[in-house]
Amino acid sequence: MWNPVRALRSTIKSTPDTVTIIPQRMNFEFRNTPRHWFDNEPVQTHLLNALSLTFPDGERFFVDSVRHFRKQATSQKQQQEISGFIGQEAMHSLEHDTFNKMLAATGYQEEAEGGQNLAQKIIAGGRKRLSPKEQLAATAALEHITAIMAQWLLSDPSVLEKIDPSVRQLWFWHAIEETEHKAVAFDLLQQVTDGDYLTRVRVMAPATWFLMAYCFVYTGAFLKKDGLHNKPLVIAKGLWALAKPGGLFASVVPAWFQYFKPGFHPWDDDDSAEIAQWRASLSAALETLQQSSAQTATGPAGAAAA
Repeated sequence: MWNPVRALRSTIKSTPDTVTIIPQRMNFEFRNTPRHWFDNEPVQTHLLNALSLTFPDGERFFVDSVRHFRKQATSQKQQQEISGFIGQEAMHSLEHDTFNKMLAATGYQEEAEGGQNLAQKIIAGGRKRLSPKEQLAATAALEHITAIMAQWLLSDPSVLEKIDPSVRQLWFWHAIEETEHKAVAFDLLQQVTDGDYLTRVRVMAPATWFLMAYCFVYTGAFLKKDGLHNKPLVIAKGLWALAKPGGLFASVVPAWFQYFKPGFHPWDDDDSAEIAQWRASLSAALETLQQSSAQTATGPAGAAAA
């Protein structure tokens, strides 16, 4: 029955030579972060908060699924990309752990701890029930989701500007690195499965369902903590912001379906030329932030000395 489908083959493409996958520990500090840090809007903020709760353990799952098969990588370049992928994902786990601790410290302790515990249980279930190849396929599928979310965040400067400066650089940095390594797990999967189409696509729908269900539950939990879960106008406004043209859902849904094309590859959408520009913008923003922090730290001492 499945032979015609299994006869389909996906493609393998090299990461563009202009893209380097280099881990970077950022040591972000989050101070004076408003409760609704995305566009002063609770639904979108808490959707991203819920997503962040999945990252520490989710990134470790991604790393383990790729590491399991890395010996099958066929070139030095691919081995370097896998090393970069593992390092970047490890840093994402650490930085979002810090972000999640900030959420817990600012009034969301029950939600942050409960959300991370649930994420751990879901991921542990995936490790138990899925074969190593299926775990790698789940990683490739979820990496596509994070890559298209990153594209939404990066392609329109007005979206990034909606994020409060206290946390903006975390999401900016994470989105850039998701773009840089968006094909690493995918290409390894194609080698491990000889490009088998069915192995690649059959995990996408359930993986998406689990992620959406989780985010729905914990977006609701954060809203309930704020006393907004029973405010229809607030929720409707947030949902419209997600669904309208340019919103997260409206932007990622068409790109999500691209994954099911037989010849799909993450670098079909080649945004490698923009990565250097985004990196430069990030560096400039971080430098400005560091200067501002230094001035704040030395200000009282300087005033006393004067």
